[in-house]
Amino acid sequence: MEGVFTKFKIFVFVLLLGVTSIFAQTGSGKLAGQITDAATGEPLIGANIIIENTNLGAATDIDGNYFILNITPGTYTVKISYVGYSSKTVQEIRIVSGITYELNETLTSGLNLDEIVVTDKKFFEEKSTNTVKVVDSDQIAKLPVRGVSNIAALQSGVVIQEGSGGLDGNATINVRGGRGSEVLYIVDGVPQNNLLTGGSPSQVSNNAIEQLSFQVGGYEAKYGQAQSGIINVTTKAGKPNYNIFLEGVTSELTDDYGYNLYSATLGGPIIPGVADHTFFASVERAWFKDADPKAKPWEFASLGETWTTTPNNDAGLWRFSGRTTHLFGDWKVNLGVVGNSNENNLVTTAYVKNSSQFFTKSTSSNLSFSGRVSQTLSANTFWNLNFGYRQFDSKNFNPFFEDDLMAYGDSTIWANQLGVTLLGDGQRTSSIDEFGVFSPRGRSQGLYQRQGQSAITADFDFTSQIDNHLLEFGGGVSFNTVRAYGIFAFQLAGSTQPTLQGKFEEMQPYVFGYDITGQEEVGSDYENARQAARDPFLAYAYVQDRFELEDLVLNVGLRMDYFDVKSYVLKNPEIPFAGGSDPLNFDDDDFEIRKADVEFSPRIGIGFPVTESTVFHAQYGRFIQLPRLTDLYAGPYDYNNYLNMEPQASFNADMKSEETTQYEVGFRQLLGNNAAINITAFYKNIKGLVNVQNAFFQRTPGGEVLNSIRPTNSDFGTTKGFALSFDVTNLSYFSVSAQYTYSIAEGTGSSTNSSQTSVFRNDDRQAPPVIAPLDFDQRHTGTINIDFFVPKGELGFFEMLNANFLISFNSGRPYTPVDEWNILGDNSLTADVKGYVNSAYGPSQFRVDMRLEKTFDLGSLTVSPYLWIENLLDADNVVNVWRSTGSPETTGFLLTESAKNIVQTFGEGYAQDYNTMEKTPFNYGIPRLIRLGLKVNFSTLGM
Repeated sequence: MEGVFTKFKIFVFVLLLGVTSIFAQTGSGKLAGQITDAATGEPLIGANIIIENTNLGAATDIDGNYFILNITPGTYTVKISYVGYSSKTVQEIRIVSGITYELNETLTSGLNLDEIVVTDKKFFEEKSTNTVKVVDSDQIAKLPVRGVSNIAALQSGVVIQEGSGGLDGNATINVRGGRGSEVLYIVDGVPQNNLLTGGSPSQVSNNAIEQLSFQVGGYEAKYGQAQSGIINVTTKAGKPNYNIFLEGVTSELTDDYGYNLYSATLGGPIIPGVADHTFFASVERAWFKDADPKAKPWEFASLGETWTTTPNNDAGLWRFSGRTTHLFGDWKVNLGVVGNSNENNLVTTAYVKNSSQFFTKSTSSNLSFSGRVSQTLSANTFWNLNFGYRQFDSKNFNPFFEDDLMAYGDSTIWANQLGVTLLGDGQRTSSIDEFGVFSPRGRSQGLYQRQGQSAITADFDFTSQIDNHLLEFGGGVSFNTVRAYGIFAFQLAGSTQPTLQGKFEEMQPYVFGYDITGQEEVGSDYENARQAARDPFLAYAYVQDRFELEDLVLNVGLRMDYFDVKSYVLKNPEIPFAGGSDPLNFDDDDFEIRKADVEFSPRIGIGFPVTESTVFHAQYGRFIQLPRLTDLYAGPYDYNNYLNMEPQASFNADMKSEETTQYEVGFRQLLGNNAAINITAFYKNIKGLVNVQNAFFQRTPGGEVLNSIRPTNSDFGTTKGFALSFDVTNLSYFSVSAQYTYSIAEGTGSSTNSSQTSVFRNDDRQAPPVIAPLDFDQRHTGTINIDFFVPKGELGFFEMLNANFLISFNSGRPYTPVDEWNILGDNSLTADVKGYVNSAYGPSQFRVDMRLEKTFDLGSLTVSPYLWIENLLDADNVVNVWRSTGSPETTGFLLTESAKNIVQTFGEGYAQDYNTMEKTPFNYGIPRLIRLGLKVNFSTLGM
């Protein structure tokens, strides 16, 4: 605990000094406009503009102009009043982080009743200088999708694998040709990304989201550590009235997949009748009998059975969030918590037939706290202080033996768990499955992994409006602790080493931040420094000027990033043992701490109207991101790859930051009063991405030259394309939003190990820098969302009826064709490429999802039963194909002579089981899924 308290003291010190952080990037919006006389058009001087249920407001100047700063993203009601004039209330004002909402209104002379105006949703953010997509809570409630990633994937420029991410909606997305780790997820100002792997373990209930904004490039200088996109989630805040919301949805009556989700929210004033202190809380529980339903079943001819679900593929999760808001005059304080926990099984195809009960179990938990203190110094100036704490833990383990690693390879314990009798020699049989394709009955998984991360963050921003310049500066720090452990524990029990320490050392676990048996260390009692937890320190500073005129927006910023990952770098990689006292083995003197990176990133965006209904925008930016820390960090046993001349090392402690330079131009055109079109062209130049390459070294000076394969900053690529969107509203009862993207994503590698095969097999042990389509190069992607809604009081019984259809389509993904593919063989060493890298493409996909809901208004209570259908047309969408045939059904291997010889040995059952394995349901997307739901909403007046 000593390290934790030390960090806490540093954190408090940082807060007192007002120092700042990389990871608390909530952002705020701005409201501005002009108030005039409805009859004469003259400006009204001193008119009051108040944002209801906040402490924010302004008065117009001599020209009738006003602005209000530091507005938390969300949807608001604005009241405008002036002495001797009728007041006006404007509803549905949507504020977006970093963007000015322009609200120009007129007031009528005389003391008439208050006029209420409901604004239409804006087709685009006309004051933005980059591509920003915003989805608010009302839209989210209508969509036939759940999960932050799935909502973001509806926007242009996004590639997502259908059905990926499971039912928790946590799929990996690729934005404008970027890798999946290049998207930053922020929830209430706290980034949620896993520093080791790059993904985001965080999940937020649909019912807790107030607004989701998605920037696909060109974001402001305050945002960093993301090369492709920013997904910024703002959770709901409490209102002056109390509100209770309940939702339940299930598929128990319609299929065998067992989808169940129950959600509840509660919000309102903390103290009845006091609107300055509010709260909002959300909790959601979901569980599934089959967490990953597929359009095709398992067909076991050898058993004479067909399974519509994957056995032992159940899962469960919890999501929760809470937020309080406190207003104290010019001060505002927000406190929040967001968390989730998951439990699921990792399906291994070879285990499906006989040993599904031994699927590796995976558990994870994510918890983040956020706080924000804001003070308005004047109408023109405010500051924000943000702070946060985040903790993430995950574990993969054998479901029977869990943390008892010595039991993983003990056949007697296996027998007791399974209730079987061992052979006379006390050993298990080598194979009980007679056909030799699927793993034998009772075969257990031996992998054990743990991971832990924590972060303490603080952030400070200062903003001031000076004439037409909105000036901002700030920066921040983040103190992180990272731990990892991995071991293949099968052979521990059979080890002949006399001590427990020796048994584990023989297995050479991947370890830092834990002891050798996988237990978390809290002190400094480690074998050497390279086994201690890693403490990367990240910091940044930025300055930004947003210059706004009536017909021009110029957004210029500069960001500085400081990355100190504190990894251990070999002093002399070419002769790695030369720095220490032992010439043949590693010791601490062979290493030095990696130098910190300092990077500068200029950002510039411009927007201006070409006509009254046409707005042009352009942007340029440089975006920097650390490589995944799993590619930088290694434990003491990983360095034995050098000692034992192993062909591959999974780390390179001296890699630099990855870099993307992006250009974007576009225009937005209003088409009458209820339609708009948006066209954007983009180009990205990417370099320094991580992939494996060969490295040479000698044990001693002048000795034999050996090689080791390891990650380097060797990949580069380009992405170019255009995005087209079309929106129309108030078309009778219909609204339509269509998105289409054409893009070409090419580069030298798609992932951190995509060059591994060529490095292994090429004579010179080098991967040729060949430009080829990337694995996520989908040339055509698109969505069409059609919403039909009958307002209250219209069409009789059909009032408040909502039908929402989501149509998604995309072209196929590329793959590299090979001459032969044996699922049970080592294809990376035997399969020969028949064409260029990723020269063939799989089939296209088409899917329709639907949500039909009818709301019954019972005064303060509304009841809404609904029908939710995914894949309405029951399309068999292919998501993977076999590289030898381009088919999802067959590899062609059973037609080869080598396969025929195997069949002669094992019998026809081998062919039947092999055919089952190559027809795996995981080559397909989801089937038609029908779910029934009910929502109940109860609101009261503030008490």
